[in-house]
Amino acid sequence: MRFIKLYRLAKGFLLLFMVAAFLTAFHQWTYSNVPLFTQFLLKTLLSQPGIGLGMEPIGSVNLPQFLIAFFEIDDIVINIIIRVAVSLMILQVLRFTLRFFEMWLRGALQERMAEKMRIRLYGHIQDLNYEFHNKSDSGDLIQRVTSDVETTTGFLTGRMLDAVHLLATLVFGAYQLIQINPTMVWITFAIMPVIATSSVIYFVKIDKIFMNIEKTESNMMTVVQENLSGSRVVRAFANEAFEIEKMEKKNSEYRNALTKANKIIAIYWAVMDFIGISQYLIIIAVGVRFVQLGTMDAAGVAASLALVGMLIWPIRGLGRIINDFGKALVASDRINEILDKPSEYLNNGTLTPEIKGHIEFKDVSFKFSDTQEHLLKKVNFKIKAGQTVAIIGRTGSGKSTIINLLLRMYDYADGDILIDGIPLKDIEKKHIRNQIGVVLQDPFLYSKTVYENIAIAHKNADKDRVYRAAVTAALEKDIKTFKQGYETIVGEKGTTLSGGQKQRVAIARVLVADKPILIFDDALSAVDTKTDLMIREALLHKNYQHTTIIITHRITTAKEADQIIVLDQGNIEAIGTHEQLAKKPGLYKKLWDIQGKLEHEFEAMLKEGESHA
Repeated sequence: MRFIKLYRLAKGFLLLFMVAAFLTAFHQWTYSNVPLFTQFLLKTLLSQPGIGLGMEPIGSVNLPQFLIAFFEIDDIVINIIIRVAVSLMILQVLRFTLRFFEMWLRGALQERMAEKMRIRLYGHIQDLNYEFHNKSDSGDLIQRVTSDVETTTGFLTGRMLDAVHLLATLVFGAYQLIQINPTMVWITFAIMPVIATSSVIYFVKIDKIFMNIEKTESNMMTVVQENLSGSRVVRAFANEAFEIEKMEKKNSEYRNALTKANKIIAIYWAVMDFIGISQYLIIIAVGVRFVQLGTMDAAGVAASLALVGMLIWPIRGLGRIINDFGKALVASDRINEILDKPSEYLNNGTLTPEIKGHIEFKDVSFKFSDTQEHLLKKVNFKIKAGQTVAIIGRTGSGKSTIINLLLRMYDYADGDILIDGIPLKDIEKKHIRNQIGVVLQDPFLYSKTVYENIAIAHKNADKDRVYRAAVTAALEKDIKTFKQGYETIVGEKGTTLSGGQKQRVAIARVLVADKPILIFDDALSAVDTKTDLMIREALLHKNYQHTTIIITHRITTAKEADQIIVLDQGNIEAIGTHEQLAKKPGLYKKLWDIQGKLEHEFEAMLKEGESHA
């Protein structure tokens, strides 16, 4: 099954592979004729008066008859030698020309196959569900899309054609050798069972070791990726020594795995070299003996040695094919492990309605696949189109889960969610996600300019629209302080910006996209209270009247909402306006009693500052 899955990855490239295989086999056929030119020349020379020793007639050489006839146009030795040399040169030019096209086709085949496989694997990873991405290590996924693809395609296009090369060499070399002396063939092939047995034992051992190598390399790549991504955190906690120690440990595990593999590889190659050289020496001894007995001539022995070399060294190369076959099996297993995972779009809706923003949760319950405890328990609420609704609650109460259900990152098992009266599960996932703009607490920014990061959700947006979004997100003043303004390059993941600036860039990006439903998932947590107030007031502008859901821990952010939903341990504790909930005993009132005082103090400070100004 593993072999079949490996070869299925080459689907669509059979024709190119067959052409390359033909060129490889044809090249070996032409090469099997080269020693015969030497045999013919030696027979010609040894048949001359004073040199000949009773050799076989020249015509016994297994070259095509038209070549023999061409060589024997006259019996002048120097002319024969010239004709043989010219013919051999033409043959070699033909061989090298074919070899060039063969190698070019190999390279093109590998690159095209690798390109298609990378795109297929990368695209499938994009289609896997949110739970998969939460549990996966990015370093491991990077390795699968890069080095595992290279290893697999390298074997399918390189070593597989080497196997064709080996088979063609054995067939054509053995055929030519049989024409000279059949005994030489049997002596050459006598060692094949030993080589085959050794190769099978070697493969069984090396396959397990390569699996361990892939695993340790993946762990090391994950450490590197995490360290580079979290470099600021590492420095903030002065944790460099610990990270270096962790890297050294993973690096040592990878080194030890490679060392173990190299030890077995070295033993195998040493044994194969010893067998090959021994076999070659035996053939030489047998050939000398046959000459002494008069069953072979010197020309035949010379050609036989060249042909035996064609047989011995490719058989020795069987180890390299097996070695890479083991690597390719492990790499292809890792690729197929991803490809075998079902796409999240297998469970998809078919409707693409116009979304206005009316949302209703009806007895919605949800739990993760690895637990029996429900995170949401029969949640019921309604949000009218155009309303601004705040969701508050303790950490782990299920606030972000509600958003993930709306985006169909997760699918609920019980109850139903209606969007404008249509069951959410009946709507295409990509369509509903395209209708919802989300700003996360820790937004992702690309290593592009500030302008490009804002406009990325709407590539055709005009500049005024981008600038207005930046103003609404209270980002304009910050941008003016940048030396290159909107053309300032944002570092990888936005590392050159503060947390508040990253959040405001993300807010501006969502506003440019102009979606009917906007979600702010604790998206104002990194901005100060004054900026928070400015952004909330700007969002009330008529150009941005959408259904807005704000997840927050700040009562000051939530209190301006048309409706506030209070979550507690997966249940709806209360729903109402700020005025209603601030008077009702419960979680909201407790938070307001604490945070409300701070807001009154802050507003008093603002008024005092304005009066002094």
